[in-house]
Amino acid sequence: MIKVRLSATLLSILTLLTTQVNAQNPAPSLQDLVGARGRSGEMELQRRGYQFIRTDKSTGDAYSYWREESTGKCIVVRTSDGRYRSLVYTPEVDCQNPSSTNPSNNTTAQGSGKNIRISFPRGSNCGSYMGRVNVGDTFLLSLAKEQQLVIERKTPHDYSVKAPNGQYLEVIQRFPNNQNQYWTGNQSGDFKVNVASVPQGRQIDIKFCAYTGEGTL
Repeated sequence: MIKVRLSATLLSILTLLTTQVNAQNPAPSLQDLVGARGRSGEMELQRRGYQFIRTDKSTGDAYSYWREESTGKCIVVRTSDGRYRSLVYTPEVDCQNPSSTNPSNNTTAQGSGKNIRISFPRGSNCGSYMGRVNVGDTFLLSLAKEQQLVIERKTPHDYSVKAPNGQYLEVIQRFPNNQNQYWTGNQSGDFKVNVASVPQGRQIDIKFCAYTGEGTL
């Protein structure tokens, strides 16, 4: 009986140690992203089916947490000097509370998931939004095929752009004043601009402009 109890205890300890070791193992399918720039890395993680949870900062490094939608596994990405330095597994509990924040962070994750419709006034190519948003909120823009979308950030925050078919749009050109240009291609309908990070305790100021053909930037 004593041997059985000792064996059960030993098995529990070994299981716990194995779980802890695995939680810090590199994510094999993501090691090609080591060295990627932060923004392009985020887009690639989203393309591969990862959901952004939150970002913590410590001594100059940023640690962003992502959940793989197909498996529920959690990873943490360490970013330093604007580039991905490591992508490793972390305990799933780290991805279970998207509303948690670190008071010292510049970003907060409070996934309310509300939709904000952006309208373009008559005779204007542009619409804007100023106010508070949370990570997980989405701007909706009704766009036509073969339009240029230019998004101008007047406050520091991150976002991604998703077409109606579910694919993420890549930035085709960057302009001064934090302006990014996208191309709608053969897609039309509601394009989603998903908020990935926001400045803690501050409003955001963002402008959306849509041009047909070459347009005027």
